[in-house]
Amino acid sequence: MTDTALPSRLALWAGTLLLALAYLIPGLTGHDPWKQDEAYSFGIIYNMATTGDLVVPTLAADPFMEKPPAYYITAAGLVRLLHGYLPAHDAARLASGLYLALAFLFTGLMARATWGEGRGLIGVIALIATVGLIVSGHFMITDTALTAGMAMACYGLLRTRIDHWGGFWLGTGAGLAFMSKGLLVPGILGISVVLLALFRDWRSWTYVKALLVAALAALPWLLIWPTALYLRSPELFHLWFWDNNFGRYLGFSELGPPTVHLFWLQTVPWVTFPVLPLALWSLWSKRQTAFGNPGVRMALVVSVVGWGVLFGSSTARELYTLPLLPLLAVLAAGALERLPRPVVTFSYWFSAGLFGLLSLIIWAFWVYNIVAGRPPQWSWLGEFLTLDYAGTWDRLVFAIAATFQIAWAWCLWRWRPPRTGALLAWPVGLTLIWGLLAVLHLPWIEQARSYRGVFTELRAQLPDHFNCVADLNLMPLRECERGMLFYVADMTTEHVDSPAQTSCDYIVTETNLRRRGAEIEIGAGWERIWRGSLPPVRLDLFTLFRRVPAPAAGETPPAP
Repeated sequence: MTDTALPSRLALWAGTLLLALAYLIPGLTGHDPWKQDEAYSFGIIYNMATTGDLVVPTLAADPFMEKPPAYYITAAGLVRLLHGYLPAHDAARLASGLYLALAFLFTGLMARATWGEGRGLIGVIALIATVGLIVSGHFMITDTALTAGMAMACYGLLRTRIDHWGGFWLGTGAGLAFMSKGLLVPGILGISVVLLALFRDWRSWTYVKALLVAALAALPWLLIWPTALYLRSPELFHLWFWDNNFGRYLGFSELGPPTVHLFWLQTVPWVTFPVLPLALWSLWSKRQTAFGNPGVRMALVVSVVGWGVLFGSSTARELYTLPLLPLLAVLAAGALERLPRPVVTFSYWFSAGLFGLLSLIIWAFWVYNIVAGRPPQWSWLGEFLTLDYAGTWDRLVFAIAATFQIAWAWCLWRWRPPRTGALLAWPVGLTLIWGLLAVLHLPWIEQARSYRGVFTELRAQLPDHFNCVADLNLMPLRECERGMLFYVADMTTEHVDSPAQTSCDYIVTETNLRRRGAEIEIGAGWERIWRGSLPPVRLDLFTLFRRVPAPAAGETPPAP
């Protein structure tokens, strides 16, 4: 790497640190948990923080055994640590920032160990540039901890051929991944450990000894919580271990969204952009030496196994790709300076034009909201955001957003084609757009995504004292809604198959208006007293019913 090819070493260090902070911080605080993943995750975290039970993840009043509790424990610890300084949901979301920072750190270490001094920072920038990470990585989800564990374990796996510390990081990373989301990533790593033994770099006693260290390092992660769970409840242990690991993957437990035809073919190109094409270019341009590079071999083996496991799963979501993105970033860091000059120039001007236009649109909406006191009354906009939001001028908000914009413009001016540093236009532009949305429009997005308004209204319909609220299994509240109902309204619901099975005085239902109409009845003896929905499109309809008191002896029952 030369100074004319990429930014100078000092500039790269300072720029990468500032870029990582500008990428990580916006959006971590300042909004309620949003549906769907954030809302149910926070419901578990809030229960854990308030009850102190670190063994059984609980959503509202029910055990929720989809995932082990590493992320939830971290977030609950932050809630208690920052109590009085930050709202509980903001403190909890900082766990995602911490785990993303860990993923950046070990991605950088992995890239440097693969390609040499200075390439670690390029690997971090490549990961920041990935579209799939910015879409999911800032939310309160366990996949951020899973990604950190995978990056840590792969760095350790690369080092296992030279020293015992590789075993420590491999075992610790695999343990963190296991405690974040179960057996998936440890299974990928286990297959990769066996396959790497086929290569000469790993056929040594050093590797064997490092694997023993890895086993010892992973042991506490693999045994303590599962043992505690089994001692608490063998039934819950079976539900977690069998149904939510093997059953979810193989499909017999019917958990998670099913894989649809061509899902991965449609998803992989955008979720891995631009690191996948850059990784392929790196392998091609260094094809004479790359495949003999131990880091490249490790990244390819784990990637092939990982993508194969994802493609074979019966459930599929784009966020399942997060733990595999650091490996692509490492591969992409190898040969950026060899990109043809026309590609660098096109990337620069495309990024400048795209993100310049998007930032102009974001600023225009902000100014319009302030001047007009409401957003443009466009029906298509109302499908995504509320049209009754009233924007207000805030000097601090303007100053922070302007700083993002000026920093972006300076980076474009400072690193121009034909220098390879012009490729920074993409990650810096992506960070600009995320920052502007989080700074200028977070309250507007919050109004459209938060459950607080509708569940505050629901709670206001209930008296101060009531026996209980039920929900029907045919029209149930989803996990995310039950978690937020408990947090916002301090309410839990009991699940029943029919109104006749409950002694509760109230029943709440949730329906989607696309699937059924607004007129919902649950039978004689119940009256509808309230309906509410989430903006902006108001398709998720919540209905509250109250039991009609039985008439006293001698009284005439009310007409239906």
